[in-house]
Amino acid sequence: MPADTSLRLRILDAVTDVPAAAWDALAGPNAPPFVRHAWLAAMEESGSATEETGWAPHHLTLWRGKTLVAAAPAYRKFHSMGEYIYDFGWADAAARLGVEYYPKLVLGGPLSP
Repeated sequence: MPADTSLRLRILDAVTDVPAAAWDALAGPNAPPFVRHAWLAAMEESGSATEETGWAPHHLTLWRGKTLVAAAPAYRKFHSMGEYIYDFGWADAAARLGVEYYPKLVLGGPLSP
């Protein structure tokens, strides 16, 4: 019987649901600190990046069997505070049009440039 090569997307509520070595191996040795497992875990464990602060972790991970093959730090946001580029103009325009802007999904390290 052939090996299962199908891919499965998992959305995780905490970066610590993935072994640090597996996450960092995907990031590579020259990755900025803001996408490394230790930084993301520190942001979540310190209470800086939590649903209560408007940074609800929703990390995107792609698995082939038990092997992590892709990952992206992601957060469901309920406001635009703490981002490097503020998007208040977009949020205001959406409100004027009667379109819900929040929650939104932000890919990248929280509270970082």
